[in-house]
Amino acid sequence: MDRDQLIQRLRARVQRGGPAEQVWWNGELLHVSQAIVRAAELNEQEPIRARGDDVVVPRMLRDG
Repeated sequence: MDRDQLIQRLRARVQRGGPAEQVWWNGELLHVSQAIVRAAELNEQEPIRARGDDVVVPRMLRDG
């Protein structure tokens, strides 16, 4: 998944509302608005894995 796809996916979660307004970002529970800001700060070519409520950015796991 690329950055723009992730942002679109997160925005769709905001529209759904309810418990869908939170996601796990590399193991940290965030409000979707915070996740959108983080996603916008990523490099366009950044590898991203997202499934369900989980977003994983492997480089951030390594860099801490």
